[in-house]
Amino acid sequence: MSQTCAITSCNRLARALCHCCQKNVCIIHLNEHNDLLISQLYRLIDNVNILDNHLQTINIQKTVNDYREKLEQWRLESHKKIDEFFKEKCQELDQLVVDKLDEQREEIYQLQSKMTDFVHEQQVTHQEIYEFKLIIDHLEQEINNIEQKYVQIFTRPLILDHSLISIKGNNEEEYNLSILSPVYKIINRPDGSYGALASNNRHLLIHQAPNLCLVDENLEIAKRILWSHGRIYDICWSSTIDRFIILDEKYLFLVDEKTMLIEKVQTIEKRKWLSCTCSNEFLFLSTNEWGSSITKIVFTSEKKLDKQWQSPMICKKDEYIDIITSNKRKLAIIIRNNTNKTIRLELRSLETLDCIWLLLLNLPWNANRPFHCCPFVNEDWLVADYETGCLLHITKTGKIKSILPYNTVPYCVTMFGSNILVVSAKDGIHFHN
Repeated sequence: MSQTCAITSCNRLARALCHCCQKNVCIIHLNEHNDLLISQLYRLIDNVNILDNHLQTINIQKTVNDYREKLEQWRLESHKKIDEFFKEKCQELDQLVVDKLDEQREEIYQLQSKMTDFVHEQQVTHQEIYEFKLIIDHLEQEINNIEQKYVQIFTRPLILDHSLISIKGNNEEEYNLSILSPVYKIINRPDGSYGALASNNRHLLIHQAPNLCLVDENLEIAKRILWSHGRIYDICWSSTIDRFIILDEKYLFLVDEKTMLIEKVQTIEKRKWLSCTCSNEFLFLSTNEWGSSITKIVFTSEKKLDKQWQSPMICKKDEYIDIITSNKRKLAIIIRNNTNKTIRLELRSLETLDCIWLLLLNLPWNANRPFHCCPFVNEDWLVADYETGCLLHITKTGKIKSILPYNTVPYCVTMFGSNILVVSAKDGIHFHN
């Protein structure tokens, strides 16, 4: 017995099984299904052609130059380390020669004084003359030695470890927060410790009450110094002035990682500050107030802070900046709105502070504690949500890639080097590979 077409309201006889919908249909609907597939194929061909055209228009030199910026930064920092080491050894050499000359001057002075006494008394023995000659000969030999061969300098060729730099292609899909490794190290934080932290490629600066502590690459505390100032709101690192920058409620402090000396900055206007971040040219500071503003400060050629100015309108009067942070290319800002109880992440230009994109974050409203974020892999961003105990992975294009429930309350996050994630949490500072 003949079947009618399986398409509703079609009374034609079914002529074939459509492999697309797995139904017996008439010739007309079979052709329609086929035409639909062909049209989809044409659209896919158009998409491929668009991708091909896009690939053809990519400026290879510009793309490579953008990637080379990181290599160039490494080169500059490496040269800087060599220059600093050279300067240190020059100072060591200068001091060695100066100390030796001072020693010889003292011996000559003692000899002159003794000989003057003999002249004054107008009496001297052959033995004393002989001893004077020996001393003078010795001094002459010592002084000649200073000019010729007193200092011995031993050097070895600088051998580069080629594993210092690895270059490989990365796909955005490779980075998945859901496969974050377990915590492999915890540094305890006593009561009264502040959660802010920052790192460079060498050290991580944390507050472990009552001290500031530098954590080295082995995740051991290498240096510490008493912190006797106010509450620490934020910390960042400046490669330009080679210092950590600490914000308390009203002041900026510079911390030298070599000496651990803490210097209060006197040239910055005293305001209620909350957050800070650095690019190569600028220091950015946000204010701790509703209707927050951002102050942009130039690093001068003398590596000092100068020429500060306020940003154009970033926040409305009912809005508040929780955190500003940068990846040296873009500025990320978390802003809360008190009227509609929303929290958003904005990406802005470092030069103009123009908004590139914004993302509403579905975070619980809490006016008492700011949320925190940091640059993550592949120019992405990582947000610490202390309210629900989660980490949010945000792509560089402003999309939520993944949300990871964390095993404790995360307050602050930062990257230490290229492959260590540091989480300042309720029960201590956690380290993940």
